[in-house]
Amino acid sequence: AELATIRDLVIEKLSALAPLAQVPIADGAFYCMLRVNTDQEPMTIVERLIREHRVAVMPGPAFGLAGGAYFRVAYGALQRETVTEGVGRLVKGLRAVV
Repeated sequence: AELATIRDLVIEKLSALAPLAQVPIADGAFYCMLRVNTDQEPMTIVERLIREHRVAVMPGPAFGLAGGAYFRVAYGALQRETVTEGVGRLVKGLRAVV
């Protein structure tokens, strides 16, 4: 139940990035995929997010996702406070970087 609550929180916060980004709906798991509307290379965005905003996501090509800027956002081992802070950094960072 706690994981479902965390998942809903993550999706809600990431959905606020529209139209800059979309979160394709997926059931289950402890991560979600995020598609950002940009021509920038995913790894370039990842590096800037880490350096400038102290938050990390995995680039989509590591999971076979090509043809866009996809990112995997994991949240499975995190508590609500940690998720709120991390997703907040991610949203702020993506708005600044993209």
